[in-house]
Amino acid sequence: MKAAMKVGVKITLAPPEPSNDSIKQFFDGEVRYLAASLPKPHRQDGQDFSFAVVPYKLTEAFTLEQSGPGVLCQTKAEADESLENLDKRTRKHLVSVQWAGAGQVGWVKNFRRFVTEIGSWYKTLPDGKKLWVAMERETDKDTLEVKVLRRKETESEGEAIFWAKKWQEEYDQKKNAHLDSINKSVTPPPPPRCLPLTKSDIQDLGNAKMMALQKQWPHCFEIFERQKTNPGVKITDHQMEDAYLLDLVRNGGESSLNAADGGKVRADMQLISSLHKAAQNYAKRGKSKIIDTAIYLIAFKWELGWCYLSDEQLAEKLGEILETKFTAGQVKQYRFRTLGLVGKHLPGPSPNTP
Repeated sequence: MKAAMKVGVKITLAPPEPSNDSIKQFFDGEVRYLAASLPKPHRQDGQDFSFAVVPYKLTEAFTLEQSGPGVLCQTKAEADESLENLDKRTRKHLVSVQWAGAGQVGWVKNFRRFVTEIGSWYKTLPDGKKLWVAMERETDKDTLEVKVLRRKETESEGEAIFWAKKWQEEYDQKKNAHLDSINKSVTPPPPPRCLPLTKSDIQDLGNAKMMALQKQWPHCFEIFERQKTNPGVKITDHQMEDAYLLDLVRNGGESSLNAADGGKVRADMQLISSLHKAAQNYAKRGKSKIIDTAIYLIAFKWELGWCYLSDEQLAEKLGEILETKFTAGQVKQYRFRTLGLVGKHLPGPSPNTP
């Protein structure tokens, strides 16, 4: 367990040189974390800490002002890890998000990453005996702060494992019950001659939603795939911003760019040329834009009741929304071959027929 803890003490750093323009660019009006070696170890909760990672902001007087509590660390390695994690958290990140009925690609920042661990451990007592402990703890992956939720000391390994397994089962039951309640509140009960969505269907739907978003945001998903296959890859802010802008224009032309970013684009001729080309391609896309939208609607309205409709009924729904004629064969291709979704209606009369 890494010994990094929240600290409320004030850590003072020397102000930067006024002539250093890179300091202004580094802060750019934002709160940023800095790591520092303490003049003397700070003692807290019976432990000595020699390093701190603390948030600062740059004032108009060009001085550093501490902005909130930081993290105490015992080693430089812990401080470096905390600095990297906290710096990532304060920066904006390009992500894809989904919720019932819709999905989007956009920017997030200041998100928190918590991990719950349940297991059994032991410690050796001064007399040489082992004391076994069952524990449920929550770790903040960015600050490395650990919060013990449940803890039980036992005299044997078997008893510690028993309690850890019991708590894990309780945790899994609560998690599954929460997911089930969300699914029930989103998806209406199946009408006559229709089957309910299974857990396997829900998993397939998650993949279908990602595929539908990928068709609309290909440049962004190229970055997501690089990050997935190589977690250590460095993606610059400019690379993420460029990918987002290219897809934004690809989906809505120059009007979408003006609405989202106030018409402001980084002064890079290669980027400007690419955006201009993307706007031209948008104007030429024709029915491919409608097809991508139809695939998106099928994926994100599936759990809202579209899973119970036949391909003929889906074609009618899409035609009403997109004002374009679709055939049952086209819909089947989008639904099954592209998205891998299996309809839940049974052969025979319409689901609307009792």
